[in-house]
Amino acid sequence: MIQEIAPHHFDLTFRHQAARDDDFLLYIRENRTLLRKGADGEYELPRFADFPDEKEQAKKNACYLFSIDGTAYFYVPGLEKEETGDYVFCQTGVFRTLMPAYQAFAGITATQLYRFRESRKFCGRCGQPMKDSEKERAFVCTACGLTEYPKISPAVIVAIYDGDRLLMSRYRPSPDHQYRGYALIAGFVEIGESFEDTIRREVMEEVGLRVKNIRYYKSQPWAFSDTEMIGFFAELDGDDTITLQEDELSEAGWFSREEIPDDLVMNSIGSEMKMVFKYGSLEKVRERCRLVGGQTSAVAISQGA
Repeated sequence: MIQEIAPHHFDLTFRHQAARDDDFLLYIRENRTLLRKGADGEYELPRFADFPDEKEQAKKNACYLFSIDGTAYFYVPGLEKEETGDYVFCQTGVFRTLMPAYQAFAGITATQLYRFRESRKFCGRCGQPMKDSEKERAFVCTACGLTEYPKISPAVIVAIYDGDRLLMSRYRPSPDHQYRGYALIAGFVEIGESFEDTIRREVMEEVGLRVKNIRYYKSQPWAFSDTEMIGFFAELDGDDTITLQEDELSEAGWFSREEIPDDLVMNSIGSEMKMVFKYGSLEKVRERCRLVGGQTSAVAISQGA
């Protein structure tokens, strides 16, 4: 999955740190990130050294985010850099496929922190300006002292099975759902709900089914939507007739293991869970990746190792 970047080490420890020439610079404007097109045509994150005319001012404005393998990543507001030459503003979705995989994780995590900073300039309680906390990753109101932390919304995702069949659906096209492939049932946790209660409610709302034997699988930070995804497997309980929530989904159906399309990149927990059901275990999925070969399998193996 996208956060599994071993052998690279992600260090999110909060600290104040000065930027260096070889550190990475994240300039984000209107949810688009400035990336450099490399010699091979692929996009890459720029470093401060790539902007010789602007780097000293950029270092003064830089906000430390995190480090990977000892190299720091900074958010830089107000760089006022335009698209020129090899530099292009890319939508956040570019980080679904950016290589190497650890840089994709860095980019998507930076955009989550950018959205937090942009949405907390003023206090939600008294309306006064907010400022950076001196001791933790947070904003503090300059007047009433309210502390705001980065937005993280818990959501469940569930693989519903009936014997050798898996339930999969497609989202109805919308700004919130741009993924066009087959997906598992998912939804945000509401106030007063346990994860299991959320699963039962979301499954009933979206496809009109009941489930039992709910079992936790694993979790994943999903910065594209400021979400912490909590994955479960659950067994169909009773009638398998689907009643579609048409304002949310365009289709849903039962698929045998042989009918489930391969999704071996596995950058999301949903993709991994589908492949684990299809092949029986994560170890067998990795073996399938090796047999298939090519770039897709290399990404899958590196992110799932």
